[in-house]
Amino acid sequence: MLRGMIFVDHMNFDIALKDYYRTLGRNAPKLDYNELFKNIVALREGINYTKTYIFVPRPDEFLMKDKSLESYYKWITGMSSSKYMDIVEGRYIARPTSPDIEMDIEQRDTYYKVEKGTDLNLAIHALTKAFYNSYDVAFILSADTDYISLYKQLKTIGKIVIVVAVKGQSLNQITSEVDDYIFLDDIFFQKCLRVKKTDSGYYKKTSYNNGNNINPNKFLNI
Repeated sequence: MLRGMIFVDHMNFDIALKDYYRTLGRNAPKLDYNELFKNIVALREGINYTKTYIFVPRPDEFLMKDKSLESYYKWITGMSSSKYMDIVEGRYIARPTSPDIEMDIEQRDTYYKVEKGTDLNLAIHALTKAFYNSYDVAFILSADTDYISLYKQLKTIGKIVIVVAVKGQSLNQITSEVDDYIFLDDIFFQKCLRVKKTDSGYYKKTSYNNGNNINPNKFLNI
């Protein structure tokens, strides 16, 4: 069996997920990431899931004043205690839109955000682990064309590269540079829903069309 390892550009994935469900007229579901990553690898036969590395930017002091960003950061880094997952932090920096304007977190037109380190960190981890032969198949969860050079290097080393994108993302410039690609849609995501404990002690899928009680032993929780 081949060994599969996942590398996630999480902000790219998170934005794409929300955009996709917006086109469906729904909010993005809450996903069980343990199930998500295992199920992605299971889409291709003959590959064992080994581990996932999630790359996420840490908001600077100013951006931490944005409660939604602060909540996002705390949630994603909280997964570092999950099995078979490592969180690798980059930086998320605010810059004033004009040298004459003081940034105000409540005034979005006074600043813009710059993500630093995610692309570089992902490439370094994917290449380092390839050189140490830690995996055979790299699943890269991102539709960012900045990773094309990485894909070429991994294939030169002899690794299989599979790009994973959310339906609606464009892979036009990427498909010719990788061995395979996967689009994830609502049918797939419905199999990866997070479960939660109810007042009655049962677990229930967090879904839009399924509120039935289910057996918690069938699910792996974060």
